[in-house]
Amino acid sequence: MTSDKSLKVLLWVVAVYHILIGLLGIFAKDTAVFIANNFFNFNLTLTDQMTWIINPFATYLLFFGVFMAVAAMDPKKYKNIIYAGIGLFALRIIQRIIFIVSAPEGLMSNVDPVRNVIAIAVVAVIGLSLFVLAKKLK
Repeated sequence: MTSDKSLKVLLWVVAVYHILIGLLGIFAKDTAVFIANNFFNFNLTLTDQMTWIINPFATYLLFFGVFMAVAAMDPKKYKNIIYAGIGLFALRIIQRIIFIVSAPEGLMSNVDPVRNVIAIAVVAVIGLSLFVLAKKLK
């Protein structure tokens, strides 16, 4: 598989993931509790306040996915969108590291440190892969 095709596939995977999570967060809040618990190792209690917070967060996820889908359709034309996505992945890594270092003990006791490291590694691999593949575009 060429690097252009690999980049398109990776962009589509990122796009579909974020679009699905965004849609679930907007339209299926109960599913957000399941996802938070099973995929992010976070015990989410769905209160009115949390529902209010999930809505804009899910909207950002949805539109990030849409932007990645646009980039996947023509990576050469939308290379800047790819770099913006890479920047977001870098910020997610920094945010997760800051969380590990400074989160309150009560919150940290609910988070498996191995899953934290795996989450950082997955985001890093995706971000680095996008960066390397985007650099190879002609």
